[in-house]
Amino acid sequence: SIYSNSSPRLATSRYAAKMYALVHPDAKACSDELRRLGYDIRVVPTPVRVEDIQGQFLREHVANTGCCGEKEFIKLWAYDLMDHAIVVHLDLDYLVLRPLDDLYDVMVAGRDGKRLLRDKIRAGKIQVHDGPWSEKYFEEGAQDGPVDAYFTRDYNMAHHGKKQAGVQGGFLVLRPSHPAFEEYVALIRKGDFLPGKGWGGIGGAFYGAQQFQGVVPYF
Repeated sequence: SIYSNSSPRLATSRYAAKMYALVHPDAKACSDELRRLGYDIRVVPTPVRVEDIQGQFLREHVANTGCCGEKEFIKLWAYDLMDHAIVVHLDLDYLVLRPLDDLYDVMVAGRDGKRLLRDKIRAGKIQVHDGPWSEKYFEEGAQDGPVDAYFTRDYNMAHHGKKQAGVQGGFLVLRPSHPAFEEYVALIRKGDFLPGKGWGGIGGAFYGAQQFQGVVPYF
């Protein structure tokens, strides 16, 4: 876990961690064991009620797709943990084997974040995917500025013959932000999801496209 790969449990890490569990009200009765393990339990609702989604297709289908329907969006409450400079959202079945200090270094560097990211990529400390949907870190004119989030693509969930792949829904490193959370909420409430084409008609179709795995890369 992040806790096991952070200071003081891991002497080589320069960052400490606190554990939270984002729990849907339907699962509140199951959260006591997590509390005993040291998690700070946050019972949170789905950020947008299904009946409030304006887009007809998303409103009629999101509750019955993926593993968890619209409840998958509770992961976005990670953006509301404003007491921390960085939040690492993980599903419970996600295994962390090494500290993520290099990722954190880039985020706490502020305006120098992308410059430091390029340095760490060159040094082999951070690996990035080089593909058609990847950010081009070393092209002429590549912008400087802060790095506010990291995600990974889940190519196993892509549809055969389609080039788009969603994010791995169990991993998101982010900078907490009320404006970012509200922007996500507005996107979901608008519900601009087209069948077979995804969010905004550009996100593509893949497992979880209507939910967290699709709205994050669209954002």
